[in-house]
Amino acid sequence: MVIIMNPTNEKYIATWEYSKWLVASSFFFMIPAGYACMNQLYFYSALLGFTSVVSANYWRRATYSWRRNLDLVASKVVFVIFVSKGVLYVRTPQYLVTGYSVLVLLLYYYYLSGKLFELKNDEWYKYHIAFHFFIMCEQIIVIDSILKY
Repeated sequence: MVIIMNPTNEKYIATWEYSKWLVASSFFFMIPAGYACMNQLYFYSALLGFTSVVSANYWRRATYSWRRNLDLVASKVVFVIFVSKGVLYVRTPQYLVTGYSVLVLLLYYYYLSGKLFELKNDEWYKYHIAFHFFIMCEQIIVIDSILKY
C-alpha cells in the first residue's frame, strides 16, 4: 500500500484498486436502512442511508479531505446510536449472544484493518469489508429488536 499524490496534491489513503471494494461494502448499510424503512422506522432508515452514502462517497476517492472527516464523524455518531439502542432494546437470548459476539468481532476486524494498513499489508481492506458486513448485521439485530419491543 502506497500513499500517492495526485496533481492537486491530495494524499490518497487508498487507491481505487482497494477502495472500489469499500465503496461497494459501504452500501451494505442500505440493507438495514431498507428494512427500517419497510417497517416505518424512518429516522433509522434515513440515518443509515445517509451513513451509507457518506461512506461510499469517501471511499470513492479516499483522500485526506472533508469527505473523510464527514465519514469519521457520521460513522461514530451512528455507532454510538446503535450501540445505545442495542443496549436498550436487544432482549432475546439469541440476539444477546449473537449481538455481543458480533460486536467483539467487528471491533477486532476494525482494529485489524487499521493495524494491517499501518503495516502496509495489502490485505487490510478485506478486514474493513468484513467490518462493514458485521456492522450491517448488528444494525439489523438492533432494528429488529426495536420492532419487537
